[in-house]
Amino acid sequence: MGRKQMAAGVIRIRILGIPVDVIDEASLSDAIESLYALEDHRQIILLSFYDLMRAKFMRYHRQAIAQAAYVIPVSSLITWAAGFLKLTRPPLRRPYPFIIKLLWILEKKNKSVYLLGSTMEGVLKAEFALKTTFPGLRIVGRHAARFPSSIENDILEAIKKSSPTLLLAGSNLKGKHLWLARRRGYFSPGLSIWESSCFGVFSGRHSKPNYSLGARFVKSFFGTLVQPWRIILRFLLCMLFFLLVLINKFVKK
Repeated sequence: MGRKQMAAGVIRIRILGIPVDVIDEASLSDAIESLYALEDHRQIILLSFYDLMRAKFMRYHRQAIAQAAYVIPVSSLITWAAGFLKLTRPPLRRPYPFIIKLLWILEKKNKSVYLLGSTMEGVLKAEFALKTTFPGLRIVGRHAARFPSSIENDILEAIKKSSPTLLLAGSNLKGKHLWLARRRGYFSPGLSIWESSCFGVFSGRHSKPNYSLGARFVKSFFGTLVQPWRIILRFLLCMLFFLLVLINKFVKK
C-alpha cells in the first residue's frame, strides 16, 4: 500500500495491487502537459470498478494498467477503498467531463488529436462539433471504429503518420482500452485514451451522460430487466471487493 511519487502533483497508490493515480484538479493541466515530452506512446486509463476487478484476476488487464501513464479512477468504490485503506484519496472523476477537460488542456497549446470511434458518419459529425467547440485543437485524422481486420494495419499506419498528441478512441472499438494497450508499440510518441460516450455526444446522437444517483439507478434497473443476472454478478463482485479490501487492510497492519 505504498505511495509512489511521479510527476509533480501526482501520487500513485495501489488498491488491491492495482495502480491508481491521485491528481488533484489544480495539478491536472501540468500533469497532462508533462507527458508531451515523452519519447514513447502512453495511455491514460479511466479505471472503473469492473476494470479494477478484471485487473486483479486477469494478467493482461493488469499489464495494460501497469504500463499506463495515468490511471484515473471513475468509480466511487475505488475512491472509498483508498480512504478506507488510509491512502491518499483520489478525486472521483466522471469519464465524459474528463475527456472535455483533457481536450481543453490540449487546445491551450494547440495540440492535435486523431479520432477513432463510432461510425464514419458519427466520427465526421464529432469532428465538426470539436472544431466548433475547440477551435485551437488540430484534428489530424479520423476513422470509424468498426472496420474489417484486413485494413487495421492501414489505420495503424495512418495514425502513426499523423503523429497526434492524443489518439481519442470511443464507441464501437472492439477491445476498448485494451485495443490501445495491445497496439501501443505501433503508435508514435503521444497519448491515447478510450471513453465510451464521447463520440455519441459529439455527434449529437446522445445527450451528455447523467451521473446522478437517480439516473444511475434507473439505468441499472432497466439493465437488470434485460439481463437479470447482472445484479447478481455485481452483488457478488462487490462482496468480493469488500472482502479483499478488508483483508488487505488488516494484513498490512
